[in-house]
Amino acid sequence: MKIRHVTLQDKSSMKLPFDQVDQVAQALQIQLDRDFTPVWGVHAQVQALDLGEAVPARAWPMTILDQSSAGLGVHLDKNGKPFAEIQAGNDWSITASHELLEMLVDPLGHKLIRDPDIDPASDGHQVEYLVEVGDPCEVFAYPINGISVSDFTTREFYDTKAPAGTQFDFLARLNKALEVPAGCYISWFDPQDGKWHQKQIDGSFITARQKANLDKSPRDERDAAFGDEDNKLRHDLQRVRAKYRPGAPAKKTASTT
Repeated sequence: MKIRHVTLQDKSSMKLPFDQVDQVAQALQIQLDRDFTPVWGVHAQVQALDLGEAVPARAWPMTILDQSSAGLGVHLDKNGKPFAEIQAGNDWSITASHELLEMLVDPLGHKLIRDPDIDPASDGHQVEYLVEVGDPCEVFAYPINGISVSDFTTREFYDTKAPAGTQFDFLARLNKALEVPAGCYISWFDPQDGKWHQKQIDGSFITARQKANLDKSPRDERDAAFGDEDNKLRHDLQRVRAKYRPGAPAKKTASTT
C-alpha cells in the first residue's frame, strides 16, 4: 500500500496555535490508521506545519483559510499534485477530515461508479456517480481524543444490491445505498443528456445547464457546472451543520481514544 504524505497548516485569521493544529493532525492520523484505511485501503501520514514552514516537495498540503483562492475542497495544482483548502471556522477539524479522506480516495477527481439514477423524476437508468466519501454523510461527525472528525461512506454505499445489515457509512447513519440525508449531497454524470446532476443539501435535484466536457477532470467539471457559490456553500460545513446537524445519536459509537 502506498503511503501518502499530507500536511496541515493554518493560514487563517484564527491564528491557531501550532499545538492545536498538531492535535487535529494526530486525530486525523488515528482516524486513518484505525477507521478509514481498513475500509478503503488507502493511507497517509499527516504532519502539522507551523506558519511559515515550507510544505515538503512531495506532500499534499491542506491549508486552513479565511478565503479560498482555488475554491474550497480538493483541487490539483499546475503540476497535477492534489491540495485542499479548508474553510476557517468552528468546525474546521471536521472539514479537514472530510477533505483528507476524499483526497486519499480520489486524488485526481476522476473516480466514477455506475449505479441507477436516484432522481425520482428519472426512470432509474444507469448514471455515473462521482466518488466523494464525505459528501453523502457530511453532517455527521464523531470525536477522537476530543477532536471532531467526519463520518465517511463505505464502499458498499455504491452497491444498490447490498444485503440487509450492510453498513453504508462508518457511523451507520445511512440505511441504504445512495441515501443522501438533509445537509448532504451527491453528484453524478448522466450519459443520456451529457450533463452533471446533483441532489443538493436541501434535498432538491438540479441539472447543470451546459453539457460536460469529458476531456476534463470530472470533479473540476462538476464544480464548474454548479458555480462558485454552490461550491462554497457545499464545503462550508460550519454553515451546513448549523442548519442540518441531526440531534439523534449515531447507531455506532466510535471510540474516542
